[in-house]
Amino acid sequence: MPDDLAPPAASSDGFFRELDTQLLVHELKGPLSLIEATTRTLIEHTSRLGPLTVRQERALKRVLRGAVRGRRLVDQLLEIGRVESSQFGDASFAPAEAVLRVLLDAVESVDGELAGRLPEDSADGEKLAVLAEAGVHLRIASGIADLRISQDPLKFDLIVGNLIENGLRFRRRLLDVAVDREGSNLIVTVADDGPGIAPKHHALVFERYRQVAITDSFERKGHGLGLAGARILARRLGGDISLESVPGQGATFRVVIPCGQTQADEREPIGD
Repeated sequence: MPDDLAPPAASSDGFFRELDTQLLVHELKGPLSLIEATTRTLIEHTSRLGPLTVRQERALKRVLRGAVRGRRLVDQLLEIGRVESSQFGDASFAPAEAVLRVLLDAVESVDGELAGRLPEDSADGEKLAVLAEAGVHLRIASGIADLRISQDPLKFDLIVGNLIENGLRFRRRLLDVAVDREGSNLIVTVADDGPGIAPKHHALVFERYRQVAITDSFERKGHGLGLAGARILARRLGGDISLESVPGQGATFRVVIPCGQTQADEREPIGD
């Protein structure tokens, strides 16, 4: 009977306001890390645990990529929370090495087929050559390979990783990642040849929980957190992210991050 119906439940907004959301997000790290570690063990220790068929290995690698993506989303949410609490790390690191590592991780997470073609236990140059054949290029400007900057390395990885994963998802064939320096700022650009984004939507892609329809039949997939979180992190590090794009001509995201104290580091050049 209508008179016997329970009163309407409280809105989900009210429900989540009453919870310690950051604690819940943090608690997700445990099961995701367990899935990731167990899956890696099954893949990497077949001599001890038993051989895998090709289909089993392929399936486990898909599980692993999913666990890694989930853990990265959790890490990103926690980092945004730390930023809003004014918690920052400061360490010296080589941005060229960081971008290369993030690029390889993003390929593993987003494009399993391409990741499977990368030669294992090989030099970075060999992996970059395979990526270049697939249309994914890393360009390190002169002098950047020897550069070390003082910044928050985890937040840097999250910012650049989000943009590279975004570019990998929406490229038709080409993705160009470039690292350069302008004065006291490090510049990272990520350019794809995907469907592009109308100027009226440029601001929307950086809003939390917003999904932007790029064309009538194509919508950006995801949680609506990646680009929003990346811009929050970049701005709190003293930098910013900008977007240049028109429909049909791809998209170029440009990250500006202050270098902090810098120093030279003698290493082999990376990329083209």
